[in-house]
Amino acid sequence: MDYSQYIEISSTVKEYMLGVSDGVSLRIIEFIPPDISREKPVIIFVAGWISLISGWKYLLKVLCAEYRIIYLESREKQSSKVPDVNKVSFSMQRLALDIGEIVEQVIPPDGEFILAGSSLGATAILEYCGSDRRKPSAAILIGPNTEFRFPRLLALIILPLHPALYFSIKPVVKWYLRNFRLDKKTSPEQIEKYENTLDHADPYKLKANALALRNYALPDSVNRLNVPCLIIGATSDKLHDTGNIRQLVKTIPDAEYIELAGNMETHSKTAGQIIAKYIKSLRNGIDRQSRQTDLLSGGRSTHGNHP
Repeated sequence: MDYSQYIEISSTVKEYMLGVSDGVSLRIIEFIPPDISREKPVIIFVAGWISLISGWKYLLKVLCAEYRIIYLESREKQSSKVPDVNKVSFSMQRLALDIGEIVEQVIPPDGEFILAGSSLGATAILEYCGSDRRKPSAAILIGPNTEFRFPRLLALIILPLHPALYFSIKPVVKWYLRNFRLDKKTSPEQIEKYENTLDHADPYKLKANALALRNYALPDSVNRLNVPCLIIGATSDKLHDTGNIRQLVKTIPDAEYIELAGNMETHSKTAGQIIAKYIKSLRNGIDRQSRQTDLLSGGRSTHGNHP
């Protein structure tokens, strides 16, 4: 794949597979800027459910100019190598364990790292941060899902269906998303992006992951997270409940919240700039109030539990 649109001219990109403890191999895309410094944290980025990296190129280009990025494609994605879909777990706990095992492989024991992700990936990061594994210096969470509740229509159609028939009902799923979960009037680009991800999904992994995640809700351990968190939401995003995200912000002791207009903005250059500012402000010891003022001009922001 050509990653030239994701990087500055002199940056380097490496693509490889890393194995985890249950025999699954995950694809890693590593972006390395020319002036990489050990003083800067490595960012491990975990995208959302069956997301394609192409949806993140504008955000990644901002961050890749300054930070080493480890882009981790989680196990439900087409790129993973799974010995037997029916014999491995696709649960949230297993996704979090994957993050931990990749951290141990790519980050030295004394190395600093930040976890960033969206949707399913952001939820897996929260699950990971609530465990007793190595803590990141910060977590960047874009549209995290606090729970996974399947609409009755999709449950009736998808869950009993054999994966081999996925492509025959894919138009129904697209129709449902287009008419009930996405804003087709103001965000046609978002519809195109999600339909593209459905076209590239592995139906066997997709169903296994859906079955493992149904009725999942974040554990109470998020109330005790000892990790600074930046949470980014989108006002018009129907796929990621903004009300639930705002409630999540209130439960995390050290959370800050930025709300952009829509889903496409959360994947944009602007979101990348907000994340870069947040990381720099943490490392420079800038106080919370000043950081909030600097993070975003024109967006809505709150301080989580703090006034």
